[in-house]
Amino acid sequence: MASLLTRIVDAGSQYDMPEYLRNRVRPTNIICLLVIFALSIPFSGISLIYFPMMAIFPSGAAVVCVLVIVSNYYGGIYYSRVVLPVLLLVLSSLYNAYFCDSIADSISSVYLVELSFTLIPFVIFDFKERGFLIFCTLFSFFIIVVFPAAWDKFDMGYDGTVLREGPLAVLTTLLATVFQLGCISGLAVINRNSEEKSSQLITVMNQKNEEVERSRKDLEVNLVQLEKARQEENHRQWASEGIAQLSTLLRSNSDDTELFDRIIATLVKYIQANQGGLYIVEKEERTHDISIRLAACYAYNRKKHIQQTFQAGQGLIGQTYLEGEYIYLTDIPENYLTITSGLGDSSPRALLIVPLKVNESTEAILELASFKKFEKHEIEFIVKLGESIASFIQSNRISQRTKQLLEDSQFQAEALRAQEEEMRQNMEELASTQEEMNRQQMSYLQEIERLSTLYATAQEEIHTKNKEVEELQKALHINTIR
Repeated sequence: MASLLTRIVDAGSQYDMPEYLRNRVRPTNIICLLVIFALSIPFSGISLIYFPMMAIFPSGAAVVCVLVIVSNYYGGIYYSRVVLPVLLLVLSSLYNAYFCDSIADSISSVYLVELSFTLIPFVIFDFKERGFLIFCTLFSFFIIVVFPAAWDKFDMGYDGTVLREGPLAVLTTLLATVFQLGCISGLAVINRNSEEKSSQLITVMNQKNEEVERSRKDLEVNLVQLEKARQEENHRQWASEGIAQLSTLLRSNSDDTELFDRIIATLVKYIQANQGGLYIVEKEERTHDISIRLAACYAYNRKKHIQQTFQAGQGLIGQTYLEGEYIYLTDIPENYLTITSGLGDSSPRALLIVPLKVNESTEAILELASFKKFEKHEIEFIVKLGESIASFIQSNRISQRTKQLLEDSQFQAEALRAQEEEMRQNMEELASTQEEMNRQQMSYLQEIERLSTLYATAQEEIHTKNKEVEELQKALHINTIR
């Protein structure tokens, strides 16, 4: 039984249709069942007992309701909903007209049923179906207000006292009230369902709004990240172009002084600064004293007015050398430096002093001043570029040192060759002298030998002479003795 009732109530809802129309099919079928069981059957029974000829009207209403349900089942949803309130109003108004000749003499319970039927269009039509709703409303107005003026033409002379007084009057009024309450309840249920659906829709919309908001926030985050990535890519490209430009400049075969001037001028223009100076770190080999000498500057008033040399730890330049980290100031010390423009002398808004390092060795100090603050990517670019400049300075210094050592070595080699030649000549002269001395010595030796021979000969002669003298003396002595 319950299954049959459910099938009757759901008749017509199985078709593919808009949701608002589906929501009106079940109330239409329920109204039909309510009319049949709450009005048609009771009024048909009463009519058969007291007014047999009048039973056709409530019975006709039941037939109309059954046909509406059948029509809904077969898909005639639009037509059945228009027919239902129209025919029910016509049948109920004719039922009342056959008892009365004017609205003042109408049966209250029947008239209450008529009024209840005027609520049916608001139960079975959605506000989107304004055409049907307006038509049924106007027709209801006509039946309730205008049609009673013609009741006297339909008066059959039936005595409706039994419906106006006594238990049947109470019963029929109660039935009419029940139906009216049913219609009102239907409206309330529909309204509640609408509110629930509205609430669900609001919830869904809120969820969708939250999703949209989340999507919007995600999109904003993505856009921010995309913009950040784009800016980072632009910064990387800008830095790469700057490094490539300066690298090309470093590879040029220019004089050091001219090259340093071109480097600082190009760098100041590239980062849109206003002034710049490049200080080279120099180390005394014997004493290991550090001096930081200005090698190039750009847009200073007069180069001779700038302090040319700093010691380690002296001023911001010397402090940067000792600490090995860049110094970025937006609060420039008073009278530290000024920038001359067409409007006069002004203090810069930003000062950046960067040690140019390679392999933890500071080769130079770069000083930049600007009317605008330096961006983070500009500082990173200068620090990274400083490695290339420092590497160039270190390589150039090593190259110059190597060149100097080579020149010194060549000079020493030439000196050694000269000394060797001189020594060779001296050795030749010495050898010649030695040879001469040897010849002289041989001559001396020969002379000595000759003299020795002469001396020996002379000695022999002297000895011989002496002997002869002795013999003569002996002979003379002998003679004397004689």
